[in-house]
Amino acid sequence: MGYEFNCSAKNQMARISTKNIRFRPKDVICRDVSHVLRSAELHLGTKLAVIDQIFWVWSEFDGKHAGCNYWSKAAIESGLKNKGLVHEHLIPRKVVREMLLNLKDPSPEAVNDILERLCIGVVVTKEEDTRLNDLGLNSQMPPDWDQQNLWARYHAAGIEVLSQPMKKQNKPHHDNH
Repeated sequence: MGYEFNCSAKNQMARISTKNIRFRPKDVICRDVSHVLRSAELHLGTKLAVIDQIFWVWSEFDGKHAGCNYWSKAAIESGLKNKGLVHEHLIPRKVVREMLLNLKDPSPEAVNDILERLCIGVVVTKEEDTRLNDLGLNSQMPPDWDQQNLWARYHAAGIEVLSQPMKKQNKPHHDNH
């Protein structure tokens, strides 16, 4: 079963004013990551530090909790705001990091494709995060992952996720049933 994402996120960083020196649009982030990946002069540790920071910036574009497009059903039903919730990554950062590092041509377009498709935040409860960890799925996909079902970890852990539940104009719809 394939799942499509409608993740054409805004071209700005959440919670950072356009006047802030740290602000940069997504196309600039992709260009910079491309430059870092292509650089023969940068140490691997530096490349990893940049990539790891970008995962958080990218997956929190619309918000760490409120504004995040994907929430587990249990997180919604818990009524919790921030405490007791975890901003998780749909595909583990380790998996996405390897994909970026293994790009034959790390063009800004290739970087954008990977980040838009795979670097997606999901709000879960601490209990669900623990369940993923206990199943060994905190930093890897299930062994039988076909690289198509992006929700495979959540299926394996029995975590139901809803799409865009925080947008009042839309009723949430299921992404992984």
